Amino acid sequence: MNKLKLLLLTAIALLFGLSSIYSYTRDLDVVQYVSGTIKGIGWASSELETEALKFDHALSELVAGTNDEANLQLRFELLWSRIEVLLTGEESQPLREQPGVLPVLQAFREQLELWETRVYALTAGDRAGILALQQELAPYRELAREVNVDSFSGANVWQQLNIIQDIRTRSLLYLAGLLISGGLMLWLLVRENRRNRELAYHDMLTGLPNRMYFYQLMGEALAAAHKEQRPLALHMVDLNGFKAINDSLGHEVGDRLLRVIASRLRQAIGDQGVVARLGGDEFVVIQRRQADATGAEQMALALWQSLSREVRLNDGCLSPMACIGTSLYPVHGATLPELMSHADTAMYYAKNNSKAAVRLFEPDMDERRLRRQKLAVALQAALEKDELSLHYQPIFHLESGRIESLEVLLRWQSPEFGQVSPLELIAVAEHHGLAFRLNDWVLHRACRQLRQWQSAGFGWLKVNVNVSPNIFVRGQLAATVADSLRETGVKAESLVLEITEDTSLWDTAGSLDTLRELRRLGVEIALDDFGTGYSSFSHLRQLPVNKLKIDKSFVADLSTDQRAFNLVKTIVTLAHSLDMAVTAEGIEQPEQQRLLQQLGCQLGQGYLLARPMQADAVTDWLPRDGQSHSQPA
Repeated sequence: MNKLKLLLLTAIALLFGLSSIYSYTRDLDVVQYVSGTIKGIGWASSELETEALKFDHALSELVAGTNDEANLQLRFELLWSRIEVLLTGEESQPLREQPGVLPVLQAFREQLELWETRVYALTAGDRAGILALQQELAPYRELAREVNVDSFSGANVWQQLNIIQDIRTRSLLYLAGLLISGGLMLWLLVRENRRNRELAYHDMLTGLPNRMYFYQLMGEALAAAHKEQRPLALHMVDLNGFKAINDSLGHEVGDRLLRVIASRLRQAIGDQGVVARLGGDEFVVIQRRQADATGAEQMALALWQSLSREVRLNDGCLSPMACIGTSLYPVHGATLPELMSHADTAMYYAKNNSKAAVRLFEPDMDERRLRRQKLAVALQAALEKDELSLHYQPIFHLESGRIESLEVLLRWQSPEFGQVSPLELIAVAEHHGLAFRLNDWVLHRACRQLRQWQSAGFGWLKVNVNVSPNIFVRGQLAATVADSLRETGVKAESLVLEITEDTSLWDTAGSLDTLRELRRLGVEIALDDFGTGYSSFSHLRQLPVNKLKIDKSFVADLSTDQRAFNLVKTIVTLAHSLDMAVTAEGIEQPEQQRLLQQLGCQLGQGYLLARPMQADAVTDWLPRDGQSHSQPA
């Protein structure tokens, strides 16, 4: 395609040069009568004839199939523009003053107005229409020739302007100017064409191929893979939490991060393929070599590892996290839409799986994704109809057996899908934009229920509410909590927010500001599932957190694994040194409770102590003085 365009531009330049030479030989008779306006009149009159010839030539090319409708329309517009300049331009006034020229130009413009609809409707297959238009054009070409030559020749004019003896020299200089300007025009066209192609096919921020160019590259890669009977891999790459980075750190940091990501992807794929940016934080990698299942998985892992390295900023570091979904040609599809859809499905599962950031498409993923989509529709209806429910699991002081608080647990008994697990429910809400509504519903419902219990005599009671990452990174958590407390009349010290380690971008000032604002309200903050996320000791030291919750995976192995015992001991010691209380999750055996008390863990919850209950069961079970209580039947 590039060669064809270059040849076309060269042909245009040659045609321009030949027509200039032709105009030179024909215009010698007419240019002698006025030296002061020789360039203006000569250029204007010759261009009229040239544009008419080029328009006629474009019609012939369209019939022959050597050029397209766009070129014909361009030549038509240039011809029209030339006539407008000759009719209105100040430099063209000497031309219009020549006898018979103005009526010709006006007639030509009127005819162009009549042709406009036909020209833009012409196609290569309309041979009869093209030939008819050429026949109608012929008289006007002759008129243009008369304007160019005949109107400026003759004995009278020749005699009047015969005093200019150096006209040939000036005509030669004029011709040289035409040729130089033609060459300059060609150079500008080539440069502009190259620049326009760069803008049309590449992303301006990263320099990567854009979505349009990716489709072309992918089509070529699929054709080559089909011809050579070899596999092809498509990797969809999506950054986690990129919107939060833009919102909290600014678009300048976001743009820098995208440029770093693009550079790392290019280095990781090397000569095995090509990287493109589809838009936002979405990238796609075409792997042409070593693209069988094993090679594709290895490449996906290499891409992920390259993205996971820290990015240094002026004010600190970011650790970008990405998820990658991979589909294979021809195993997972033979067309671009199929491969894109399957890679996107695999990426969806990678994004919603905390243990696997890289996933290869599997056939049953489509069925599971369809279920998620149906669940999202059903969840939206359930929120509108208030069909969700909350259960409450007590948290105890391990030493005394007194109840400290109740953790809120979300439950959904769907008429269509039955009992939906909380993990699947939350994953569906976060992926389909329902997380904010769900968090808001849980928070308001839990606070209203707590207010009822406190009004019934359980004024010492607290509730723990888990916070989704989505509501946290949007920067609206503090305002939402304040609204819930104000509307329900619950005191801030009665509310404990549980935030997982990977909920926020701890490196960002916005995250710390949100936590500090919550603490100023009087709300307690617990760091949930501690030990399974990404917090370092330096992060922990900066966070305004009241409590740590030890993940149940450590508690489960407490009595059988010395390393688990040592780890829990370290966490408890660390929390005490930072003046934080410690809650152990998942206590199911008396030995686990004994060891936790031995290590100094103050709080605990689990099936050994009490199972989750509905709100009405909690009311009948709670001791009014908050003293110790046995597990309910």
